[in-house]
Amino acid sequence: MRKAPAALGEVLAWWAVLVVVNVLFISTVSPLELVVVAGGSLIAAVAARAVHTASGARLGGTRRWGAATLAWPGAVLTDLSRLCRATTRALGGRSSQGSLKMMTLSPGTGAAWACALLSSTPGAYVVDVHVREPRRTGRASQTAVAHFLSDDRTSLEDLLTEGMRR
Repeated sequence: MRKAPAALGEVLAWWAVLVVVNVLFISTVSPLELVVVAGGSLIAAVAARAVHTASGARLGGTRRWGAATLAWPGAVLTDLSRLCRATTRALGGRSSQGSLKMMTLSPGTGAAWACALLSSTPGAYVVDVHVREPRRTGRASQTAVAHFLSDDRTSLEDLLTEGMRR
């Protein structure tokens, strides 16, 4: 019986976030718009719960989530500046393609939220995550493959990963 309150809480959390995001994009908030937003968000929230249940995914470790959330705006601004420079170079005829690199997530960091946070910046996009079962160390390690705009690291990446990209 404990699963029902958890499922309801998850659906409500998704619903609340989706309503807020949708309302932010409405130019004129009318009662009809709010009804449509509430209904659409409820459908999407139930679907998100179904996907979560079907995938068996968990939130994962929450180590450093607060610091990562605070570092995110700075990473977005830093990467936005890099993206502007890359665009200027491309307009001048010089190509800037970026590269695919592997990175190891710090122990205790959940891959789902960490990779979503990294992917929400203009300079990185995570395309795959590998979980290696523990061998000698006794702990699983998680590596992610991401496309990076530049070789420079942000403070967000420093918080969520260990070692260098390879």
